[in-house]
Amino acid sequence: MNRSLLSASAASVIAVAIAPLPALAGVIEGRVSDQSGAVSLEGAVVRIEETGESSSTNRAGEYRFANVPAGRYTLVVTYVGADAESVSVSVPSQDAVVRQNITLGENVAVVDNVLVVGQRGALNSALSQQKASDKVITVLSADAIGQLPDENVAEAARRAAGVNIQNDQGEGRYVSIRGANPNFVTTTVNGVRLPSPDSDQRQVPLDVIDSDILSSITITKSLTPDVDGDSIGGNVEITTLSGLDQQDIFFKLKAAGIYTNQVDEFGQRYSGAFANNFLDGRLGVAATAAWQKRKFGSENKENDGEWILDEAVIYPEELELRDYQVTRERFSAALNLDFQATDNLLLYAHGLYSDFSDQEYRSRVENKFGDPDFSDASNGSLAVVEAGDGDEDAGNPDPYEVDRDIKDRYEDQLIYSIVGGAEFAKDAVTFDISGSYSYAEESEPERIDAGFRAEFEEGLFGVDVSDTLLPSLAFPEADAEAAYFDPGNYEFDEVERTNGIAKDEELAFQANLRIDADLFGAPGYVKTGGKVRLREKSYDLDLAILEYDDLVLSDFMGDVDYELDRINPVVSPEVFRDFFFANPDDFELNVIDTALESTGANYSADENVYAGYVMAQRQFGAASVVAGLRVEHTEYDASGFTAFEPGAADIPADAELIAEDDGDEVYARAVDAEQSYTDWLPSVNIRYDVTDEIVFRLGYYKTIVRPNLEAAAPRILVDDEAEGEAGNPLLDRQKAHNFDASLEWYPGNKSVLSAGVFYKDISDLITSTISEDIIVSGVFFEEVETFINVPDASLFGVELNYQQPLDFLPGLLDGFIVGANYTFVDSEATLIDGREISIPGQSDHVTTGIIGYEKGPINLRFAATYRDQYLDELSLQEDENGVDIDRIVDDHLQIDISAKYRVTDQFQFFTEFKNVNNEPFAAFVRSPAYGKLNSQYEEYGWSAKFGVSFNY
Repeated sequence: MNRSLLSASAASVIAVAIAPLPALAGVIEGRVSDQSGAVSLEGAVVRIEETGESSSTNRAGEYRFANVPAGRYTLVVTYVGADAESVSVSVPSQDAVVRQNITLGENVAVVDNVLVVGQRGALNSALSQQKASDKVITVLSADAIGQLPDENVAEAARRAAGVNIQNDQGEGRYVSIRGANPNFVTTTVNGVRLPSPDSDQRQVPLDVIDSDILSSITITKSLTPDVDGDSIGGNVEITTLSGLDQQDIFFKLKAAGIYTNQVDEFGQRYSGAFANNFLDGRLGVAATAAWQKRKFGSENKENDGEWILDEAVIYPEELELRDYQVTRERFSAALNLDFQATDNLLLYAHGLYSDFSDQEYRSRVENKFGDPDFSDASNGSLAVVEAGDGDEDAGNPDPYEVDRDIKDRYEDQLIYSIVGGAEFAKDAVTFDISGSYSYAEESEPERIDAGFRAEFEEGLFGVDVSDTLLPSLAFPEADAEAAYFDPGNYEFDEVERTNGIAKDEELAFQANLRIDADLFGAPGYVKTGGKVRLREKSYDLDLAILEYDDLVLSDFMGDVDYELDRINPVVSPEVFRDFFFANPDDFELNVIDTALESTGANYSADENVYAGYVMAQRQFGAASVVAGLRVEHTEYDASGFTAFEPGAADIPADAELIAEDDGDEVYARAVDAEQSYTDWLPSVNIRYDVTDEIVFRLGYYKTIVRPNLEAAAPRILVDDEAEGEAGNPLLDRQKAHNFDASLEWYPGNKSVLSAGVFYKDISDLITSTISEDIIVSGVFFEEVETFINVPDASLFGVELNYQQPLDFLPGLLDGFIVGANYTFVDSEATLIDGREISIPGQSDHVTTGIIGYEKGPINLRFAATYRDQYLDELSLQEDENGVDIDRIVDDHLQIDISAKYRVTDQFQFFTEFKNVNNEPFAAFVRSPAYGKLNSQYEEYGWSAKFGVSFNY
């Protein structure tokens, strides 16, 4: 099928290429810039008044009209924030190429030009590109990104309408667009698709890439046939600096200190950018780099189990106290080379490299209240359990078990990409070709998880649930309290030594051909092309579970600052690591658990996509219609292992014995799986200019999202109790019909007020599930966690956006700029059992409000970002009425502030405050009688940056 599809794609390219071309006609081209000529204006709309044909400028400010008959024409140029400009131009002959550069705005120094710099310049640039686009997009320019304390790409993107992010350790990581799961969102850098370093996801963790190396971020919410069709939510396009965008040398340096109040530590951040062109403007060179290192932490409480609801006082089954100490280092760099070889031929090579690492120490105490008996000493909001020796004959309760462990993990995530290509434009023909390679990796070298355990066989132990979202330890008896905090009572349990590495790489080739022509008497174009994407993802886990006799916590004792409760004593990570690597031969390998866990997690998968498309654009007076069809053929091939201990499961004849110890055995067999399928993805986007200030858009497009490669991998792990986890190679891809309608008003050509609605009809939504008494890939499970398709899901939303400079106010007040966006989303999915839920990860309400002030040397910015609660995990437990209740992530409001002062035209001092309201992360299960019950609660504190920047 892939060969036939490629043949069809090639045939469509050839057909368009050899079709009767329009009669030879002239070309009008040029550049739109500010009055100084130093700054190119992207998104300016250039229209030929006599024909109605329009073109928008690219990032270099360039526009181009092909197929223009000889004659005299009037070009009308519009750009948000500037008065329209009319220019007369003459095409002397049928084969003439006429260059007409156009300048807009006031004739002032660039540093004082609100058209192109500062908050207003960022607003003008973003709105111009959005207004000119044939698709629904939101643009954030480099100036806009730099106005607030955003550490990375995800945090910068959350300021856009319809965008929500999911945090990790208080920092933005994954992007959600219009309520869709982050796995429904794709990410590209300079047009190159990025793979994911995560072993089990498609979603790209955008905290890997520093925001200081960006030129712009474009959030694309509706698709056309010339882009990849595997995105239900949308695409995040990251653009880096180009030397051909600059008319003069551009140089920027930035240095900052970082303070985090949670750990009372300082860090640092540095970045730099350079861009210039050489060889009479034909060679553009641009380089950016950013590095930061900071220390931060968090304090956490969570229930790793169910809430016990059938006693006089409710209480968590297992209350965990966690303290995180993290040192994060991030380095990002980009290099772009662009060479205008001839007037018609552009050659380019673009590269990105980003390395992100965390050294994390997690101290944890697990309090297992679910094992002992509930005690009559409980009263009010105090739940008390009584510990015993577990003698069933004597009717004694089970011991009260407490684990104190340390996770000592260094995690490194690496992403890099490189693309090379050529763009050729002559007369009515534009042709481009490119090849790219992208790579992502996540490694955990020599990770150590070590635990110590105490089993108390007497005494009363309690938990205060007066605040069910933040329960706390209580000790009704002094002797039990003393025993609990005595490190000598905690004996060594086991240590896990992990070396895991996930790799994800993609090689891609594409070609596109466009011919501008009169289509049935009106200007337009026909475009066709093809693309090949060859992807390989794998995970290799090397795990050793080791034991050691006669070690106690007092030999490795440490302490941490922890304000949520009493967590000390904890395991010192430095002391234990030194001891472990100094005495490796004294630890005994747990052969069975090691073989089972290591083998069952490994997999590799190849996913090859062969695509072709054809599309056309035509003007219908004030309306522009872009319509076409994309075809994607997917070939999926994966391998994994079935690893199990014999017991409830029969041993397949082809399974091999891989581990044996003291009568226990582990068997494994290699398993392969493959799938192939073809998707036809039509789309149509209509843009209608109601007036010069009002734009109406209407669109439909069909998209897919393929299963996560790990979820579809044929990997199975089952223990001797017939419980475990399994991938599902029979998963179908998720499919969606997407509809968009919006109305945008640009009053005075300097602000925007827009409203839009969208609807997504999704089939075969993939969700995780826990099933009982089921056979998966020939293996019987009493209980298995796996993945399934659910038949129906839908998502409806409303999106509002308002941005305006208040320059009509008197005096000093005219420096204010305000902005707000709001997205309402309502989703519904039907599970196999008929239960209706919202789509996991989807918040009903997402909103951002921004107030800016820019006057003279002063630049101030205040932002508040809010998201509603969302469904996170299904059927975590049953409530007191026996009804399944789910894990919900609570709502979140974050406030950020920045202030800048320009000392000279080149130097500026700044300070920024992030999460000034110290908003925690909270997740809960909701009981009808008791409200929110803790699943997770975590505090990160606030942080501040202060520094200086230099621009030339």
